[in-house]
Amino acid sequence: MKLKYYGTGGGAGIPEIFCDCRVCRHAREFGGKDIRTRSQAVIDDKISIDFSVDTFLHTAFYGLDMRRIHNLVITHAHFDHFLTQDLFSRAQGYESPLNVYCTPASSTKMCETIDAREKAYAEGRRIKTSDFWVDYHPLEVGVPFEIDEYRFTPLKAHHAQGVQSVMYVIDNLKEDKHLLWAHDTGPFYTSAWDWLKTYEHVFDFVSLDCTLGRGELITAAHMDIEGCYDTKEKLRSMGLLDDHTKVYLSHIGHLLDRTHEDLTAEAAELGMIPAFDGLTVEI
Repeated sequence: MKLKYYGTGGGAGIPEIFCDCRVCRHAREFGGKDIRTRSQAVIDDKISIDFSVDTFLHTAFYGLDMRRIHNLVITHAHFDHFLTQDLFSRAQGYESPLNVYCTPASSTKMCETIDAREKAYAEGRRIKTSDFWVDYHPLEVGVPFEIDEYRFTPLKAHHAQGVQSVMYVIDNLKEDKHLLWAHDTGPFYTSAWDWLKTYEHVFDFVSLDCTLGRGELITAAHMDIEGCYDTKEKLRSMGLLDDHTKVYLSHIGHLLDRTHEDLTAEAAELGMIPAFDGLTVEI
């Protein structure tokens, strides 16, 4: 099983467009792992976690082939995770639907756009040149769903409530692999910890939100590196993480005031690894 990070940046990416901070200047000068686009990852080349404003860049420059992907699993409807407008370029030659899994509140813009297009076709205000086929699957927190050999369980994320943000426990039932995808989120809610107390597996892979500068908790909706470490250690104390578990940091922005090299050294002392755009992790 493998997971590829296509975008590992926070909401503004790195370099942030108008920013002249040390981290953004470094990214402009040196590029490479210091360039961070907005969130997206793909499991085994067939399931996309999020569909961000930068999916076009991942397609044009990072080798992502969305023609092969028929399932989108969405954390929440912020633009750096779910840009619904780009769904509507998938209109030619497909014999199967694009399955979109997200909470009802995160589906609002997508459903409104679909309804508006259909109404425009019906009223003759828009010519229907091709069919667009989306199957929407509404999620309920704590209720698992399956895609092929993968089981996803959405847990309530400590993030934007208006879009019902979730994180995911992902089980590969065929290979007996277990993943935790936990961003965007601040410190986990009690409800998430209560669910995890009942979980009977050790995670092989964990990806945590590391948006904020160390010790600068300007919002409860994200974590800093200390929060990630505390989360990791609590998972370990619960028997959900051991020495074989790979723990990565993502959703990284310039607020950390760390280049990729800086963050790699800092995270290593805490037993974690910062992800970067284009990283493939074998799980």
